[in-house]
Amino acid sequence: MFSSKQCIECRSVLGSLVMPHMMDACPLLKLRYCGICATDGHNQYNCPNDGVMEYREPQYIEQLIPATVAVEYNIKSKTPLVARPVVRKSTKLIMEVPETDEAIRAALVAAGEKPMICQQKGRAEKKEMIENKKRLQKIADIRGRKLVYVTDSSKPLSEVLPPKK
Repeated sequence: MFSSKQCIECRSVLGSLVMPHMMDACPLLKLRYCGICATDGHNQYNCPNDGVMEYREPQYIEQLIPATVAVEYNIKSKTPLVARPVVRKSTKLIMEVPETDEAIRAALVAAGEKPMICQQKGRAEKKEMIENKKRLQKIADIRGRKLVYVTDSSKPLSEVLPPKK
């Protein structure tokens, strides 16, 4: 039974194995660190502080040189760069899964989905892998993630991903 003292974040990841705790003491949320606003509790993809994005992209030409150079040469002007609106880039999170039967089954179990397990004949026809890939794709779509199957662990992710259009 779901208790009000159980953290919703941990409950979604760990299911019934979660130990009761409040949201402010959540170990999973404490692991997330935002490099934009330098706080724990969320990552940079979900940063609620849009004002900080203004300082990450230069607004003036003088911001392109080091501050020590500006002080040394007494540069105090603020020459605007070409007006570009600050737009938050939508990044789709990636779900990487090795392309093996065991890894796909493990990803399904971790997501709370029961994987299909076939006997020898079904495995020989690859029915199990095809069905489990379909189930995992549905989970990735529901969670708003891009599913990427990693075939060779020696290749970097940029080589495995298809090129952007």
